[in-house]
Amino acid sequence: MAPVPSQHPFRYTPLAVVGIHLLSIIYSTYAIGASLYTSYKSLGPAQDTRSRLAQRKRLIPVFLALATAALSLATYTSAVSASLSYKTWAYEHGLDEPQRFTPDEELVLEPEDLNNINFMYIGHWLSDTPIYFDALEIVAEKARRFWWGQQIDLATVAFSVLLSIEGRRRKVPLKATFLTLAHLVNLSFAQNLFYIALLLTPSPLLSEGEDLELPVAPVSTSKLSQLRNKFFPPKPKGWNLHPLALLGTLVFNYGSVSLVPYTAGTPSFVSTVLFARTSTFLPLILPAIAPMRWGTVQSHPHDAYSSYTTVFRAISVASFALHVKASVLGLVYNAPDSYYHRHSISLLPWDVEKRTTWERSTTALGKVLGSLSDHPTVQAVGWDVLLCTLSLGVWAAVRATDVQDIIKSAIPVCSSSRKAKQHAVEEYTPAASIKAESEPADDGASEHSMTLRRSGRRTKARVGSVASSSGPSEEGTLNPVTPARKRGRPKKTRQPEEEKAYEPAPSETRELVEGDVLQTDGLDGESAALAWGLVAFAGLGSACAGVFGGECISR
Repeated sequence: MAPVPSQHPFRYTPLAVVGIHLLSIIYSTYAIGASLYTSYKSLGPAQDTRSRLAQRKRLIPVFLALATAALSLATYTSAVSASLSYKTWAYEHGLDEPQRFTPDEELVLEPEDLNNINFMYIGHWLSDTPIYFDALEIVAEKARRFWWGQQIDLATVAFSVLLSIEGRRRKVPLKATFLTLAHLVNLSFAQNLFYIALLLTPSPLLSEGEDLELPVAPVSTSKLSQLRNKFFPPKPKGWNLHPLALLGTLVFNYGSVSLVPYTAGTPSFVSTVLFARTSTFLPLILPAIAPMRWGTVQSHPHDAYSSYTTVFRAISVASFALHVKASVLGLVYNAPDSYYHRHSISLLPWDVEKRTTWERSTTALGKVLGSLSDHPTVQAVGWDVLLCTLSLGVWAAVRATDVQDIIKSAIPVCSSSRKAKQHAVEEYTPAASIKAESEPADDGASEHSMTLRRSGRRTKARVGSVASSSGPSEEGTLNPVTPARKRGRPKKTRQPEEEKAYEPAPSETRELVEGDVLQTDGLDGESAALAWGLVAFAGLGSACAGVFGGECISR
């Protein structure tokens, strides 16, 4: 094969993009780690009980290990994919053999030493090859590979809604950074870090109007808050965005995801992918910039549960529909040499023999699952799906999420099974519990403000009244008016019944109800099995919608 001339002159911009990508990953990971530590130090004494400390010591290493495995896998597959892309470029330009290298005519390379040669080669490779969009296009151009890639895209939408709801409720800092890492590294890495954040913030941080000062922020958090509040006034506590606004963002999300495979190999692929990635930030941005009339202030936190359920049901239904479509297309896809890609050259000798034998002997489902070995990029996406599935099941088991809540958030037809239970939970508030405790103690605790002398007179009056009630049978009506009857007069002064019991303020009620309940029964295998079953049947997007929706309405 004749060497291919270099398509673009040497540019430093692609090198700068790669450097910014790597530095962004390092800084974002460090910033999230620092924010988690700061959030943990900001918890009140009620969250530092012995049982909660033991739970954190047991669970945080598990999710930290899963996050480390996801980061290691992303690093390895990215390095292998970049190496394969560079070798393919070098092969096409005749740089794999010294005798085929013609720098003056083809590549316009005039190196002076070996180090300069390597640097110039890398620069020309990055100038000629859009490595990021190249990798995404390899996944999207074949139906079998897109079956894996679409599951990550659909699960990212559900994850962004979870960040929007739980991140705002618990006041978790750097919410957008978690979603940024999902795009820069992989979804399983970002999800496991956010699971750790949820474990470290079982109750909302600080009070209304306060922001957590982070030691890693380039600008003071208070200054950023002042600048933000200048253009977008803060919403009152209990304000929730109308579900129709969130459903509108889902239209952009799922619309762009459905267009990705049709634009692969066309000039519009780059803009479609950028719009799909950018639209996932809308659920995080919209609650901050939306006007007050786009939402409502809920008097009780449980009043927003129906809205959350509606949003996650829409996510589940849309994800299931797209997953079924991708599954059908992947199963019926039988084009010859469908496992070939733009990097299928002599560097991959097994493509000719082993893959052709696999294509002839396996089933349609086996071909879809076997597409993991088509390319390192597809392998990265596939393993990301598997790690997300494992983490999702572990999280559902750790939180002991009610299976009825998961089903209710994932399947629209299962909406009436917990109506009575939810109504009972909504009615149980700290104010109601305080009233219940004060009513039985009507004669003792309710009259605590009275003097002991008055209480003694009342007891004596009761004894006299009992004697007078039994007297008429023996003595007739000789003593119709007795001192005991006269002492029964304090009945009119039962003021405690008229006095209202203590009712906490709405803000205090929200803080009491919004705290997580510590699970002491160990892992819930039923919730984990349900989560993994949903992944197998409806795809990762629907399973994430069910588990995340159950998480939002389980308080």
